[in-house]
Amino acid sequence: MPDKSTTKPLSKYCDANMQSLGRETPTEFRFRYIDLSSVNQGKIEWQKTRALTYADSPSRARRVVKPGDVLFSTVRPGLMGHGMVREPSELPLIASTGFAVLSPKEGADGRFLFHSFFLDEFKRQVAQFEVGSNYPAINESDLRRVRLGEVDGPSQTLIADILDAIDDATLETEAVIEKLRTVHIGLIDDLLTCGLSGDGSPRELYSLTETEVGPRPASWKVANLGRFVVGAEYGTNLSLSDSSAGIPVLRMNNIQDGEFDLSDLKYAPAHAVDRFRLQRNDVLFNRTNSWEHVGKAAIWRRDEPGPAFASYLVRLHCGDALLPEFLHLWLNWAPVQRAIRQFATPGVQQVNINPTNLRRALIAVPDTLDEQQAIIERVNGVAAAIEDHRRERTKLSSLREGLRDDLLTGRKPVMAIREAAE
Repeated sequence: MPDKSTTKPLSKYCDANMQSLGRETPTEFRFRYIDLSSVNQGKIEWQKTRALTYADSPSRARRVVKPGDVLFSTVRPGLMGHGMVREPSELPLIASTGFAVLSPKEGADGRFLFHSFFLDEFKRQVAQFEVGSNYPAINESDLRRVRLGEVDGPSQTLIADILDAIDDATLETEAVIEKLRTVHIGLIDDLLTCGLSGDGSPRELYSLTETEVGPRPASWKVANLGRFVVGAEYGTNLSLSDSSAGIPVLRMNNIQDGEFDLSDLKYAPAHAVDRFRLQRNDVLFNRTNSWEHVGKAAIWRRDEPGPAFASYLVRLHCGDALLPEFLHLWLNWAPVQRAIRQFATPGVQQVNINPTNLRRALIAVPDTLDEQQAIIERVNGVAAAIEDHRRERTKLSSLREGLRDDLLTGRKPVMAIREAAE
């Protein structure tokens, strides 16, 4: 329990807003209803709220919400969302009784309360008051006993301003990432259809020739993948363990969004799997998985040898006319994903794409390695920009977590941090 000399119960900062719709409310009264599913990770997802009338509202839709109020989910508080209404709404707002509606007292900043709800110490105290097992809940009177750091009103506002600024920067970064992802998808569509001319500009659609896989440049070669991939190698079928004494072995869950995810690895003795270790530009194809994930591919981009790989995965060996990075790009292209799944055969809870059948798939390949490389570099440029912004998002998230703990608990004076930033 936090030191009571440096903390205050939540009740000192806010009142429970118990205002509700009465039985005398006209049936045609319209409002916007916020239920538990409308709030996620600190945000009210307004597109999930509903405009209702009193006549067709849920029987428990009664709690009035004002701008500045903070919503705290009293049902499964560790899993459900908490949010804050910051701006006036075009319709009156009514919240599910699954929320405690908290109104800041005079001199308190609701944003300070909102950010405090995400502190580990706050969550720990809430958990001590929870009752029930399948659907744990906290009584509103108990919620208001949870203690927060003792911070004066002006400092609350400064703290909230700092944390809001970081949240705004994070949202802006996420918006840029989404825009770049859209550009990335469109660029791949264009380049794998039209390619690049000698001067580096995309070819025009009117210059393409109809082929078995749709319009493509006349100079490109259209053939079965087996013409360009000279070999397919299955991974190890040894039993794997959690012991990190050996070499990590990739499984089907380690391919995510066309890249390798090394966060959850199993291991095998080094002497038994050394020949399966990945080398730079090795392409692994996921031959066994659920329907939506089978057929995904990733490429090892590092110079140093990588993990080995299990038999769920297949290493594809390119011939001289196909660059591995172009193969990786092609395998993960959405139209190709749909096409190669036609070769999938059902298994027990999973499906399988036999590498022999995969080699039957048609591929359109630029006739020069220079054009293949130019396409790869153009796509990788956008991918690198996405990755830069993802790293920036991670930095902002870490900064927010560190500052939130330091400022909201009073461990560091807000003025000292502000002066350091200036």
